Amino acid sequence: MPRLLALEWSESEARFAVASSHGDQVTVEQAFSVNMRPGEPGAEPAPGDAGTRIAAALAERRVGKTDTLVAIGRASIELRQLTVPPIPDEELADVVRFTAMREFNALEENWPLDFLPIDDAPDQPRTVLAAAISPEMVEQIQRTCHTAGLKPRRLILRPCGAASLLCRQQVEGRPRARLLVDLLGDEADLTVMIDRKVIFLRTARLPGDPLSDAEAVQALLAELRRTMAAVQNQLGGRKVEAIVLCGTGQPHAALAELIDSRLATPTEVFDPFAGLALGGDLTRALPEHPGRFAPLLGMLLDELHQSPHGVDFLHPRHRPAPPSRRRLFIGAGAGAAVVLFACLLGGWLIFRHLENRRKDLQAELDGRQSQLDALDKDVKTLKEIDAWKAGDHVWLEEFRWFVKKLPDSTETMLDNLNMGIGQRGPQITFEGFARAVETFDKLEKPFREGKRQVDPVKRAPDKKQSGYAYHYTTSILIPAEARP
Repeated sequence: MPRLLALEWSESEARFAVASSHGDQVTVEQAFSVNMRPGEPGAEPAPGDAGTRIAAALAERRVGKTDTLVAIGRASIELRQLTVPPIPDEELADVVRFTAMREFNALEENWPLDFLPIDDAPDQPRTVLAAAISPEMVEQIQRTCHTAGLKPRRLILRPCGAASLLCRQQVEGRPRARLLVDLLGDEADLTVMIDRKVIFLRTARLPGDPLSDAEAVQALLAELRRTMAAVQNQLGGRKVEAIVLCGTGQPHAALAELIDSRLATPTEVFDPFAGLALGGDLTRALPEHPGRFAPLLGMLLDELHQSPHGVDFLHPRHRPAPPSRRRLFIGAGAGAAVVLFACLLGGWLIFRHLENRRKDLQAELDGRQSQLDALDKDVKTLKEIDAWKAGDHVWLEEFRWFVKKLPDSTETMLDNLNMGIGQRGPQITFEGFARAVETFDKLEKPFREGKRQVDPVKRAPDKKQSGYAYHYTTSILIPAEARP
């Protein structure tokens, strides 16, 4: 009966989940957390002490050495959305890594890189969420596991586990854009899905736990608004249609009701343990914060049901292995046997052998032609890549132009800036705060230089920033003739 451990830790807490399977039945045997900062409040853990404390926690609960799935948080990786030219699935991994080497800040050849495909059509530009992790971080994780007596079987991006669990337990009737919110103490994973596909994810730091801290609630609402706005811009105006909050109990229900009313978006509570077969102490009581175990439970179910994980840094997506040459070798041996047999039987068999040889050569000629056709396809793909590279926008020059045109900070304060390729082409979207109504003319006229198109400024009274009376949002479309 296969038995697995799913594990995640930080400086403040380690979370564990143990599950086993019998046939198609998966049973969650244990789910518990351990304080990684015992002693006085605010005390820092001793260097290298995480593995020792993990080992002690497992020994106390009689969890022996077993295959381990390790969850990796968003803060430990570099994540980018990339767009590549039309490409077949078998070539996508190579093209994504080639593009990532150019787009990522610190990516090197030896970094593990995996990705989540967003667009499936091979004859259209492909969009992916690419994630990379440094070898130093992988080595640190493996060193901690080694100290704990564990050997990682997979390194899985944490939000992907929670998203997988939600898709397993809540089958959607129609594709909807849903925002999954997983509260993990003083941070929250914000993951947007359409149907079963993760299309956007981020982790937000919070000043406290939104379940008990009013300031943290306001910070969470602001992060949700920011995430929904970013997704709407990415999806060409399509909005998040529902919010799902991981957890159980009255505090989560009250927070879900507050989010529903403040953001005018249907919000529901999602119990990650609902519908699962539980064993041991879990049959009597769930852990203190059930919602925090959603990623670990999703990882365990995927592994025990042999389903692919979203992002696994130990087994990233790669080009499929070339087909086996066994048949070629068998054919060559058969040809040698025919030659020997022909020599023994005489002229008639020699003639037969030569005829077979002629057919073989014809088949080889046909195969060479197929290879030439494949090379023509590769040449076409490379030309598309070159054309795509030639159309890449020089955002550094665009940023320099933008900063020169932006009004002085005594009149406006920039809160958010997004430069990217939208449905209308290259565009700059920014928002911020303005001191007076007169400032808005300075936000439109200077940016129309060089045939650039400025959307009407959306403004509204806002007192969040002291000294600034209005909040505004606008976009600048950069036509081809105005590009650097």
